[in-house]
Amino acid sequence: MSSPWLQAFKNTLYPIFCRACDARILTDENGYFCPGCWEQSPALERPFCTGCGRPHPLRVGFGTHQNFPCADCRDKPNRYIRRSYGATRYGDAMEEAIKLLKFHNKTRLITPIAERMHAFIEAEMDAGQYDLLIPVPLHFVRLRLRGFNQSRLLAEAVLDNFPRATLDDSLRRIRPTRTQSHLSGKERLRNVQGAFAVKGDSLKGKTVLLIDDVVTSAGTVTECAKALRNAGAAHVDVLVAALASHESARPLFVE
Repeated sequence: MSSPWLQAFKNTLYPIFCRACDARILTDENGYFCPGCWEQSPALERPFCTGCGRPHPLRVGFGTHQNFPCADCRDKPNRYIRRSYGATRYGDAMEEAIKLLKFHNKTRLITPIAERMHAFIEAEMDAGQYDLLIPVPLHFVRLRLRGFNQSRLLAEAVLDNFPRATLDDSLRRIRPTRTQSHLSGKERLRNVQGAFAVKGDSLKGKTVLLIDDVVTSAGTVTECAKALRNAGAAHVDVLVAALASHESARPLFVE
């Protein structure tokens, strides 16, 4: 963190403005969004589904703070993912931040995004149960073009929150896939089917936390979890920076 005097000097010479509201940014904590807009990306709070992780409507539960499964997860639970967690809703400044990170190489945003994940982990997760943190991998061609895997950077940033866990890269993307954001729900599922495999046998009996930036339809993380379970993982949970709402993307469940 720079000194206040240095920050004031930098802002005089090279002013920066919030990507959401165009207000002048006077701190060095984020660099792309003012504190007001950043905090408006709402954290996921109770009650949320104990399966897919998405928040229940406010009217559901009559004010309860206990988490419980949504109707979709009760009717068709995901065979491969035990629980999914999201630190924030996918929208507002968080949505723009993830797009800037992934498609415009703004890796400085890893720190503020990870801070939102830190807060959620401390409030809602049993961090001591995980043996391995595994990032959703990129195909080597896309990794070479982008220069980094945002999921791995996020996994590295939150690793200290998990006292027993180590970072594991045995999950591989074995064929290239199209960008999921441009596809419909069914197209997303077909796009990633069979795209992942595990190298080695380090997962047998392990409790795994799969890390990604955002979940919309859950197609990618489900295929990853399928490969992890087939490789011997005892349990697979998912943690992402942001979860899309039911309105913007219905979750995919595996029969």
